Amino acid sequence: MANVRRAATEYEIRRFRPRDREEFLSLYETVWGRAKGRSWFDWRFESNPYAEDVDIVVAEHRGSIVGAEPLLAFPLATDRGAITAGQPVDWIVHPDHRRRGLFTRMTEELLSTVAGRTPLLFNFPSDPLRPGLRKFDWTELDSVPTRYRAQNLTPFAPDGDGLGARAAGAAARAGSPMLRTGLGAVERLNSPSTDADVDVTRVDGIDVSAVRAVYGDTRPDRIHVPRAELFLEWRFANPRWQTTTYVAREDGAPAATLVAATERVGQSVLTRILDVQPMTGGSERADAFEAALVAFVSDHATADCLEAAATPFPEVLRRHGFLSDAGFPLARVSTPTTFAVRPFDDVGDLLGRDVLDGDEWVLAMADRDVA
Repeated sequence: MANVRRAATEYEIRRFRPRDREEFLSLYETVWGRAKGRSWFDWRFESNPYAEDVDIVVAEHRGSIVGAEPLLAFPLATDRGAITAGQPVDWIVHPDHRRRGLFTRMTEELLSTVAGRTPLLFNFPSDPLRPGLRKFDWTELDSVPTRYRAQNLTPFAPDGDGLGARAAGAAARAGSPMLRTGLGAVERLNSPSTDADVDVTRVDGIDVSAVRAVYGDTRPDRIHVPRAELFLEWRFANPRWQTTTYVAREDGAPAATLVAATERVGQSVLTRILDVQPMTGGSERADAFEAALVAFVSDHATADCLEAAATPFPEVLRRHGFLSDAGFPLARVSTPTTFAVRPFDDVGDLLGRDVLDGDEWVLAMADRDVA
């Protein structure tokens, strides 16, 4: 106990200051093994239109930042109301300073400072974080499955010079051409008829007007992140992403949109479908979405992996080779993302919905901690 008390006095838990930015980025790279850069930080934290300031709690040890818990402001809406919520992201502690109570102390500070500013937090915690969050009255609602279309296995083979690693690498290199051949056959089999009255156009970046047009026609009644112009222009401006909007039009009007972003992650090229409108699917717009998806898949045939939320239009995604991490065979090697919420007030009075009911939420990939 004495060691714990002594360790606690060695750390200062405080709010973020502008001079902390470079140390935060250095700590982020140390913990996650990925460098982000100042432009990414400025976009993610300083340009958020729903926040008044950079909202980060840090742990300082002898003048150095060794832990951080950032918070992003996100709008939430239903057919009955709207709020600004918070989403904790990028929880990091330097490996040399773990198991010293920093997670607990930073979380206590974070909760105490946001309780009066937002009625609700929502989050997608990793497995190591989940036990700690339960101590702070977070409620896990549902898992949030993800669908993957692996197109090249080589970047995902284990590193190393051992026999097992070499064998896995050889198998990945041998299997990738066969995988691409199989996926090509899937596309030929499932491509929509050329007679379909759907026209797909591509727009570099985010096509705000098209996304908002479909969202306005199909806006969910349940809890969701509304596709306001401010949100769209901020969320998809990540300088690390190459973003494209696919707009499927019927009789000249947008019927479905798909927003995709490509980035390099380690040695692999990953392309995510970050947003789909309509958010809740619907058979009357399935053909339009499928036409956009076919164009997207064709454009990103050389990406190592394509990633999408499991909904909407799960059957269309499945037909085009997107496998869920909640089903065979991916469930054997991966775990669906956990979704959790932490209300402060009676949010039901503000949104008119039960925030502790997972079925009341509609969430896209862009609404998760993806950056």
